Amino acid sequence: KGHSEAVFQFESQGMQKILKDAQPASIEDLIALNALYRPGPMQFIPQFVESKHGRQKIQYPHADLEEVLKPTYGVIVYQEQVMKVAQIIGGFSLGKADILRRAMGKKKEKEMNKMEVEFIRGAEEKGYGKKLAKDIFEMLKPFAGYGFNKSHAAAYSVVAYKTAFCKANYPAEFWAANLTNEINATDTLKEYLGFCRAEGIEILPPDVNLSERDFTVADGRVIYGLMGIRGMGQNAADAIIDGRDRNGLFADFQDFLDKCDLKSINRKVLETSVQAGLFDSVESRNRATLLHNLEAVLEIALKKKEDEAVGQTSLFADAAEEVEADYRWEEVEGWSDSEKLALEKEHLGFYVSGHPLDAWRPAWEKTTTLDVRNIERASTDKPYTVLGMVKNVRTLITKKGDRMAFATLEDFNGTVDLTIFSRTFEKFGHMLVEDAIVGVIGKVELGRNTPQIKVDEIKIPDERKEKGVPEVHIELADADISEEKLIDLRSFFQDVSGPGTLYLHIPEDGRKTVIKASNQLTLATDDFTLNRIRELAAVASAWKE
Repeated sequence: KGHSEAVFQFESQGMQKILKDAQPASIEDLIALNALYRPGPMQFIPQFVESKHGRQKIQYPHADLEEVLKPTYGVIVYQEQVMKVAQIIGGFSLGKADILRRAMGKKKEKEMNKMEVEFIRGAEEKGYGKKLAKDIFEMLKPFAGYGFNKSHAAAYSVVAYKTAFCKANYPAEFWAANLTNEINATDTLKEYLGFCRAEGIEILPPDVNLSERDFTVADGRVIYGLMGIRGMGQNAADAIIDGRDRNGLFADFQDFLDKCDLKSINRKVLETSVQAGLFDSVESRNRATLLHNLEAVLEIALKKKEDEAVGQTSLFADAAEEVEADYRWEEVEGWSDSEKLALEKEHLGFYVSGHPLDAWRPAWEKTTTLDVRNIERASTDKPYTVLGMVKNVRTLITKKGDRMAFATLEDFNGTVDLTIFSRTFEKFGHMLVEDAIVGVIGKVELGRNTPQIKVDEIKIPDERKEKGVPEVHIELADADISEEKLIDLRSFFQDVSGPGTLYLHIPEDGRKTVIKASNQLTLATDDFTLNRIRELAAVASAWKE
C-alpha cells in the first residue's frame, strides 16, 4: 500500500508511489528499487515496473545476459551487472571489468576508447558480432556512470525490510521508537504523530502516573513521553519519574509537589505541564484552576521542603500540614475547548482532548465529496469539495512575480495536498491561515508523485452548500391503499435501490401528507427507474429533486 513512512530508505513520497506501482515481492525487488531510486537510473523505473508485471516484454541485449539481468527484468541496475556483462561479452576478467567501470564512471575518454577496442576484440574472439559488441559497450556507458553498488543496496534493503517488518507487525512499538528518536525535532514529531493517528494507533496523552521519559507502549497504545512536552528538560522528567518511583503514584497535584524534587522542576515546566494536561488523570480540578492556584500551592510545597531540609520536620510538620489543609483553592472557569486544544497543540504538537474539526463534523458530512484516503480512485474531470483544517502553508513568488501557495488540508479521514495557483491565491490567499477551518473546491491531479487538489475556490464552512443528496418523491394514487399493495410496492422499491432518499406523498381530504421513508429504503434516480415507478397502479406521479 506504500505506507512506508519512517521506513529506512523508503520513507519519501516518491518512493511510496514507486512501491505501490512495483509491488515488491522479495528482497531482490527491494534492492533493485533502492538502487534505481536516484538520479540517472530513475528513468528506467517504469520499464522495471512494466516488465515485472508482465505488461512489457522483458528484453535482453543478448540471450547470454539473461542470467545476469533476469533479477532486474532486463534493466541494468547495478555496477556488478556492468562488470558481469563486460566479463561475459568482452571476455574481461572481473578485475579488468572493474577498471572499465571506474573509467566509465569518471568519464575518462582516452582510457574508455582503449578499452572499447579491447572489449570488441574480446567479444569477436568469443564469437559475438562486432556490431552487437559495439552496441552493448555503448549501452554500458551511462549505467556505469550512475549504476549503484548492489552490495551496498542489499545492506540498505535488508535493514529496510527489518524496519518495515517491525512497522507492519509491531506498529505501536515502531512508532513509539520513532517518536522517541524525534522527541526534540518539533516538525518531525508532529508529522509522526499524524501518521500514528492515521494508522489508527491510539496515543494516550501525557499522564503523570504513566508517562516515562520517552514514548512507551501499553496494550497496543502509545503513551506520550514526558520529554515530548515542549520545555520539559531531562532533569525535570527524571525528577518526576524518581518522585513517583520513590514515593508511589501521585494522588493529586499537591501530592505531586510534595513527592518530587522541585529543584529540577521549575515553575515554567509546571505551567506547561498543566496546560498540556499532564495532571488530568489525578486532578478533579480543571486545568485553568490548577494554573490559577499554581503560585500559592507551589509556595506551600517549597516552604514545607525548606523546613524539612533544616531539620524542622518533627517540630513543624503538623503546622505545615495544617497550612496545606487550610489552603482554599480558588476555583475558576475552565478553558473553552478551542483554548484547551490550542494549548495542547502548542505544548505537545497534537490535539489530545479532541480536534478543532469536531464542531464541524455535521458540516463536513454534508459538504465533503472526496474521501482523501482513496484519492487515487477520484476522477480528474470533476470538481470535489473537502472541508478541513489548513496546515503547512508555503507561499512562493512565481517567475512572473505572482504569489502562489502549497498547503495541506486535514479532515477526519486524513490529509490531502493543495496547490493554489496565483489566480486563485489572489482571491482567496487571505484564507490560507494555519489551523483555519475552510472548504476547498477543486479538481484532483493524479499525475504527480503525490495526488493533490488544484484549488479553484476557498470558502468558510458557513458558505458551503450542502452536497446534493438526491430525493425521489412519489405521490400515491389512493390514501386507502391496501396493506397487500403496500408490501408489493415496498418489494418493488427494494429491487430498484439507489442513492435517492424516498418521500411518499399521501393524498387525504384535499391535502397531502409527506412521509420520509426509512434510510434503509433508498431508490435509484435514473429516468428509466422513474418511468417504471410511474407505471405502477398505486402511483399517481413520481419525480426527483
